[in-house]
Amino acid sequence: MKLGKGRPERRRDALNRRAIAQHALMLIDADGLEALSMRKLGAVLGVEAMAMYHHYRNKAQLLDGVLELLIEEAEPPPASQLTPLQRIRRCFENMRRLAIAHPQAFVLLPTRRFRTPPVLEFYERLLQNFADAGFNAAQAARYFRVLAGFVTGAGLAEIGSRAQQPDATPVILENFSDAARFPRVTEVVPHLRVAKLEAIFTFGLDLIFAAMASELSGER
Repeated sequence: MKLGKGRPERRRDALNRRAIAQHALMLIDADGLEALSMRKLGAVLGVEAMAMYHHYRNKAQLLDGVLELLIEEAEPPPASQLTPLQRIRRCFENMRRLAIAHPQAFVLLPTRRFRTPPVLEFYERLLQNFADAGFNAAQAARYFRVLAGFVTGAGLAEIGSRAQQPDATPVILENFSDAARFPRVTEVVPHLRVAKLEAIFTFGLDLIFAAMASELSGER
């Protein structure tokens, strides 16, 4: 990125944690997680890499900052608009959408530890919804893990199905047909196309939330 005379200094003055993380997320979206480096990000921002170390000491902290941005996108609407169970469901629906909007960064959700204050605050609000719905701590932990595992798997499968990896090859299963050699694959493929994935995801959430509602009502 070429900058006019004096531009890097103005960029440096405006530099802040959020702006750095936002540009890092854009780089990840464009080139993949492995392509992100402090030096490359500095070039995009028009500053020396060292200027960013005042805000993020290393790449690990920078990735934590990117995770904070992703978590913001998963935040459900205000409590006044939805019941606790609806808010929990909306949150995990939003997480699945992150796989579509940010396929290269999505892996940060299951692999980065929740450790920065903004992410822990999000976690606290989410767990409060479990408590407000009537779950005790053990139940909240169990269903959080079940939902997180389901959404992570669904999100990664979504990324693969849409061939959104940097080195992705064409998706052969979208229109696969070889009934003589792979009869079961051929008959199932039409039901696993990208256009069907949201309905399948909704079906899975319906099963989990039916179990949650049943446990709350004392039927289990």
